[in-house]
Amino acid sequence: MSDHPPAHAREPVPDTYSPDANKANGIRDVAVRRSDKLLVLQSMFSVVCRTIAYLFLRVIPGSFGFYAIHFYLGYLAIWVLYDVRVASQKTRRMPSLSSLVFGHSTSNRPWNIVQLVVHTLVLLFVLDLYYMPYLFPSHREASLKFARVGALSSSSATLHVRYPEPLPRVTGLWETGIQEALVDASDINEAPLRIVWRRVHESEVKIRAPSTVRDPRRWERGPVLHLSNESDWTATATLSDLWPATKYEWRLAFVHNNTFAPMPERPIPFVTWPDSRLSAYGKSKFVPTNKTSSIPLDDPNHFSFATLSCIKPDFPYHPAQFWGWNWLLRMFGIGTQPGGITSRNSIRGFDLMADHYLRRSKMPSLRFLLELGDLIYADVPRYEGPDIGSYRKLYRNVFASHSFRRVYQSIPVMGIFDDHEIINNWSGAGYTNATEDEDRPQAPAGIHAGLNAWNEYIGHANPSPAVKNQHYYSFRYGDTAFFVLDVRGHRTHPQSAVETPTILGEEQRDAFFSWLAQVNHTATFKFIASSVPFTSLWGGPLDLDGRTDGWAFYHEERKQLLDILQYVPNVILLSGDRHEFASVSFRDTVLEFSTSPLSMFYIPIRTLAQEHSIDPPGEETLLKYIPDGNHKWTEFEVDTRDPKQPLVVVRVYVDGKEAWNLRILGQPVNKTQSALGKLAQSLLELFGFRQRNWF
Repeated sequence: MSDHPPAHAREPVPDTYSPDANKANGIRDVAVRRSDKLLVLQSMFSVVCRTIAYLFLRVIPGSFGFYAIHFYLGYLAIWVLYDVRVASQKTRRMPSLSSLVFGHSTSNRPWNIVQLVVHTLVLLFVLDLYYMPYLFPSHREASLKFARVGALSSSSATLHVRYPEPLPRVTGLWETGIQEALVDASDINEAPLRIVWRRVHESEVKIRAPSTVRDPRRWERGPVLHLSNESDWTATATLSDLWPATKYEWRLAFVHNNTFAPMPERPIPFVTWPDSRLSAYGKSKFVPTNKTSSIPLDDPNHFSFATLSCIKPDFPYHPAQFWGWNWLLRMFGIGTQPGGITSRNSIRGFDLMADHYLRRSKMPSLRFLLELGDLIYADVPRYEGPDIGSYRKLYRNVFASHSFRRVYQSIPVMGIFDDHEIINNWSGAGYTNATEDEDRPQAPAGIHAGLNAWNEYIGHANPSPAVKNQHYYSFRYGDTAFFVLDVRGHRTHPQSAVETPTILGEEQRDAFFSWLAQVNHTATFKFIASSVPFTSLWGGPLDLDGRTDGWAFYHEERKQLLDILQYVPNVILLSGDRHEFASVSFRDTVLEFSTSPLSMFYIPIRTLAQEHSIDPPGEETLLKYIPDGNHKWTEFEVDTRDPKQPLVVVRVYVDGKEAWNLRILGQPVNKTQSALGKLAQSLLELFGFRQRNWF
């Protein structure tokens, strides 16, 4: 019998104790725990980075977009640490769903590289939009030329040109080609170009200038253009003594030899406005049988215009616009159509307008556009600085946009500034010196430079200001009157120590009341444009500046205007700024249409409500609210051909489609009243038989 126990009865031999093995296992466990923590941290960096990028590229292009860099660098650091570990492993596992969602590294190195490439591209998209006005070459002085029509009237046209260095510097005497005259070359250097123009004979325009002995195809010499670097190579010139409702065309010619300049390549047409003095005659001549008939260019009582505001090129951002490959996509014909996805410096709102108005006929149905502020965003997403060169870069970038060029080459554009042409929520008055009171708001450093740049690209092409050296102005089309207010340059800052703040200033308010008295019984409809909303319905705890940046903060002056406007027939207020659309009625007599943005973000949260009104119940009523949509504009068709039923048809467009319309039936305006009739009216008002009119 064997002395050894059976095999199944043997006790297991315990493992040999090894301090080194236990230490290695402990280190491995600690490494695993640290690796798990790093992956959690990397997932956080990835999610936050991608969230910031999405919000910046597609929702709101704010300054917060720059923080995507910080989270990307954190993600990259952990990726490198994990990649060193993965590179030493021989096993490769399939990536999990969590790595796709949260973006963390895995044991599969090729998948990690794909993840890194995706995150890097996302960051490059952010940097592309963040620095786009400066990466895009249109801001360079020598790259942008344009010629457009600004303000029109029945007898004049303001022409706006940018043409950098049209000729090299010349010296000596030069022949002009006119009767063999010689001119000093210094005169050519200061004014190398001139406007040449002529009348166009077409059957479309019915009211004609009288025939003359001159050749109708002859080019007339117009004013010379004084171009220099001091004005960023921009200049305006006005053609006067034109005939109303007549089509003209113009070009640029060199002064020294009277040859056409290369730009524009072909003549630019425009049609002067009808004479407002013919409005009464037009009412008997143009009374329609069909209200939907096309709008003739010579009718002083039937026309259309549009309002818009808030413009940021290349927003919302599309990955096909990325400079790293958009040129390659265009080589293969992808997105090459106007407004295509590969277009750089694209303004989608203007492309939608061009598609809507310019493809139907040779001459657009809109007679003009009113741009109500925020044509550039000097401080979004980054503020380059208060020098004039920074502002000029942004204007050159906008005017170089093919989208905007499609519109301003065919439709006259007038406008007024708001805050982002300078800096967010700036005011022109109510500041103090830092040495006097450091707690009071200080004037932004860029006001003077920003306004100079705005004048060079918009202001000088507007109608003449109501008061010299100011920016507010008025004009007429037929028997419809317009007044464009400046609600930035004269407003007192909300934090100033002024007891009664003002948004207009005394001088502008007096000029406005004077205009109102003139047009009260001479114009059927009165349009008043303000860059910020008149309504007080924007507000609430989620609204950052609705109560301080609009008319609601200046409630006493606002009430003063309403007390007068309610007695003026057919007043319509136009505004922008809020990145939403709203239509509001005041005291059942005054209407407001606030429209924005044309190409920018819209407010993702709702900040407009009836209960926010500061007016007594029933005085301010919301008619329509359309918050969503990155591209909005409003068209107004004015029809006063029937003096007993004047009409304005309002059409609101969102993302290129009509979203809402409203027919406004105005009150008849008696424009011819005898002295006896005025006396009788005054007596009736005096004894209380009629409601008193202020004007």
